[in-house]
Formats: sequence, C-alpha cells, structure tokens
Amino acid sequence: MRIIPTRLHGILDYLVGLILIALPIALPLQGAAFMTLICLGLFAILYSLFTDYELGVIRFLRIRFHLALDVLFGLVMLAASRIVDFPPAIHWLVPAIGILAIILAFITQVRATGTAP
Repeated sequence: MRIIPTRLHGILDYLVGLILIALPIALPLQGAAFMTLICLGLFAILYSLFTDYELGVIRFLRIRFHLALDVLFGLVMLAASRIVDFPPAIHWLVPAIGILAIILAFITQVRATGTAP
C-alpha cells in the first residue's frame, strides 16, 4: 500500500538530512557520533538532490532506486545505533529514524508527478 506521495517524501528526505546535520552541532557531539550523523545527513540530502522526483535538482536517480537507498540508509542508521556510542539523549532517535526510513520506503508511491516514465 503506497500512500505517501513523492512530494511529501522529498520534504521528509531533506528534513531528516538537515536534522541529522543539525543534531551533532546543537548537542554538541564529538568523534564517531558527530561524523556518523553529519555523513548520513549529507548522504540523505545528496541522493535526494539527484532523484527524479518533484524536489530533485538533478533528476538522475529513479524513485525506485532512491527508495532502495532509503532502505540502505535505514539499515545503516540501525547498525550505527548499535556500533556508535551516542549520548542517551538521542540514543533512541537514531534507530527510530532508521526504522521510519525503511517504512517510508515501502509506503511511498513509485511514480512522481512530471517525471520520466
């Protein structure tokens, strides 16, 4: 059941990327926790910019490939929550974002408005 439109998915992509970049700066984190969140945030924004959907800038990646990257992103977030020592204030947030990314990948529509067939 794919109920989330790609436009909303795109907004969430950029929002999650920005949150992941802002968290280590706001908290302030150091070391592996800092680098993990910054890199994952940049990765999410980067592949969103290259996706062929309404909010993509350089429409290169098909939405189905983007959704596969979302699943990979979610799995990496889940793994990072077990490997990296995040502070207690956000330790729950990292796997929660990973789980939500995976769920979102499976409930997002696979055809964006005005994109290549």
